[in-house]
Amino acid sequence: MSVSLVFSTILVAQPAEAAAKSMKVHYIDTGQGDSIYIKTAAGDDIVIDAGNGNGSKTITYLRKQGVKDIEVLISTHPDADHMGGMNDVLHSYPVKSVYAPNVTHTTQVYKDFKKVVKAEGLQKKNKKKGTTIKLKGVKATFLAPLKSYSKSDLNNWSAVLKLTYGNRSFLFTGDAETKSEEDMINSKQNVLADVLKVGHHGAKTSTSDKFLKKVKPKHAVISVGKQNKYGHPDKTVLNRLKNNNVNVYRTDKQGSIVATTDGNKLTFNTKPSANGATTSTSTATNKLKASVSNSKPKQYSTIKLNTSGLPTGTKYKAVFNYKSTKTTYEGKVGTPLSVKIGRAAAGYKVTVNVLATHNNKKTYKANTSFTPVKK
Repeated sequence: MSVSLVFSTILVAQPAEAAAKSMKVHYIDTGQGDSIYIKTAAGDDIVIDAGNGNGSKTITYLRKQGVKDIEVLISTHPDADHMGGMNDVLHSYPVKSVYAPNVTHTTQVYKDFKKVVKAEGLQKKNKKKGTTIKLKGVKATFLAPLKSYSKSDLNNWSAVLKLTYGNRSFLFTGDAETKSEEDMINSKQNVLADVLKVGHHGAKTSTSDKFLKKVKPKHAVISVGKQNKYGHPDKTVLNRLKNNNVNVYRTDKQGSIVATTDGNKLTFNTKPSANGATTSTSTATNKLKASVSNSKPKQYSTIKLNTSGLPTGTKYKAVFNYKSTKTTYEGKVGTPLSVKIGRAAAGYKVTVNVLATHNNKKTYKANTSFTPVKK
């Protein structure tokens, strides 16, 4: 059964700008909020959300980038930390089209948003699943919301946009949580993306491991305020990203993040955050560790080799150096490896050498041991 995309569009005509060479995606540091500015290679300006408060941070940033008008303005959902500055952006720039999910709210910021939209003479139109934005040189498709959620569940109403330029793609998730993530997965849509804007500022209710394995991002950006009262980003989410080998960028640590792509090459204006996922060149936070479940097991018993320190699932080889022979086993970091020690010589210390390669680059070693006792 197909699922309709619950969405509204507001349109008004304005001219497009001159072409640019590459597409740039700016994740603007607005504190505890979201605001994203995209300059397409064809020169179109896209703004997704406008942060909290009066929108001054977003507007100041846009002015520094030389923005004169906005082709597409997207309000992902009515929460104040996303919609708060939207009205000021609408007042400050000519806007061609405004997209917002088809959900209402009782907050003053949403009421003001409706008034500004009406004052601009914009007309709403309902859209279906797979709604696309017509832009030159890029493919922009809304993947969510796919259902009518309860009005108390505003986060899952978030408009989720996938933007593709050449061979590179970006996924912007607003505050979408696991319900929306599961609906996107179940809809069989293509959610693969090189860069993921982490949902809900890194809250543990978003960015499920299942969703990450479907999106398969190489990079993730977390828009979050310094020392915020919510504890964002949650350690659980950071660990999920780390275990999936995703490079993490954070606005609270690095300020505004800018990704640039020509459709093939993808670069960032800063290195990944040290307080996030590990990168292929990072070794300081990677240290393979090994231990056995019983340091003095009885002959013919089974022991477990435990490993940690590298992303879960990293493959390794373990060599058990018995008195008269060597036996090699293969395992995965994070999964206990059961080994039957057989008639291992009692009183002889058996050393275990573990060897793992992470990201096909750096080799990690760890050692442990046990001494069998008579049965």
